Amino acid sequence: MSGNRKGFSLFEMLMVVAMIGVISTAAVPVAELMFIKSKENELEANLAQIRQAISLWKRDCRNNVVKQYEYRGLLKIPDANLYPPSLIVLMRPDTLPGGGRYDVLDVDGVTVRASFYPKPYLSNIPVDPFVGAATWKVHYASGTETGIFEGGTVVGGDPADHVGIFDVSPVDNTGNRRRGFVQAIDGTNYVDW
Repeated sequence: MSGNRKGFSLFEMLMVVAMIGVISTAAVPVAELMFIKSKENELEANLAQIRQAISLWKRDCRNNVVKQYEYRGLLKIPDANLYPPSLIVLMRPDTLPGGGRYDVLDVDGVTVRASFYPKPYLSNIPVDPFVGAATWKVHYASGTETGIFEGGTVVGGDPADHVGIFDVSPVDNTGNRRRGFVQAIDGTNYVDW
């Protein structure tokens, strides 16, 4: 046999293939974690966007009441009435009864009646990236049970009791909505975000 060989031996080829396999196996969990972390960042940003819109609505509504009735008007209005009545009005205030006018009512519904013409605070309702749709659990300032915003409407509970959305959170995994993603990388549950 001559000392001048060309190419790799079978053993060398098997070693290279084995090393590539080990490296690939190690890279898959890292890639999966990076994917989940990017979805978590998107979820946090979308929640922050909706919460910011709710906060801006309340601020503008409150300032409008103060303009019309001074601070004494705020004393007669339940806090729940200063929050948006639905998520859709944050995007499309023209869907309010009265052609885009929101009437802020006091406890009696008579004494203080401030008219508020909100602007669009959102261009669209952000999606929950793990669900793949704009599906959110809505929490009401009136203290009633929560509902699920899905497909532009709220499902669950008595709509007459739903006054003022003050927060949103991700939905639970009922019906496998979250496609198995229920717990964050840091160990917290997404529904608690």
